[in-house]
Amino acid sequence: TAGSAGIAFYFSFLSALKSYMGGFSDAVPLDEALTNCAINIGGVVVFAYLAYRDYQAGEGNLERIAKGGKLAKLAITSGNDDERAVRTLSDYRRTSRVLICAGGKEYIENVCKSLNSDQFSDENNLPQLLEDVDVLVVPVLLSDNASVGDTKSVWRQTVPSDMDRNFDSTKSDEVVAFPWSNAPWADYLKSEIETAKKQGFDVVSKGITIIVKKNGKILRRATGAPRWPELVGTMEVMDGSKFGMPGDSEKYGGP
Repeated sequence: TAGSAGIAFYFSFLSALKSYMGGFSDAVPLDEALTNCAINIGGVVVFAYLAYRDYQAGEGNLERIAKGGKLAKLAITSGNDDERAVRTLSDYRRTSRVLICAGGKEYIENVCKSLNSDQFSDENNLPQLLEDVDVLVVPVLLSDNASVGDTKSVWRQTVPSDMDRNFDSTKSDEVVAFPWSNAPWADYLKSEIETAKKQGFDVVSKGITIIVKKNGKILRRATGAPRWPELVGTMEVMDGSKFGMPGDSEKYGGP
């Protein structure tokens, strides 16, 4: 340890001093004493660095634990207007994966239209596909100052374009939930937004997505709009349910 190396350096320094001053019968040759001092100084530096690195790792772990606690406490309400209950993300552990889609007004509107309109020649079945893989979508409206706004109002007031056939913002209500109490959401997303900005990414206009696994841990962070086909097609594998998630044998055929 750094302490042991420091003690060794202390005694090697005394030995070198005795050799330099002379007159001590137990003094070692000066060259040997200086070599020992150099070795012990190196030991102090190396062990101090390792101790500092361990400290930083510990601080990082504590920060991740604290952020995980904040994530679990974030509150949401169902997209279904008939359901008034307020739940936290921790209530969805083991039952749902949570896809957080955070961005500005246009970003939220685009997510809404992609889930609730027929944008191709066939019928949009994304809500059913998301329900089949236990994904709950939580859109979060961000303003320019990184505060969280009234997401549900923007969602409900989305105006479809000519490309968005049969649009109805309630189509995906079964797989959508909205933030409740915006301040904790803004606090949680602050570090995510700052990280994206440092990488030169405009979070408000381009948006970010955060996928939370059934065990409450972050699976993936990404910038931009949700990649729905990839999300639906690979979710069971990425989250590991097909590999024996306890209690899911009946649904996924695991052990």
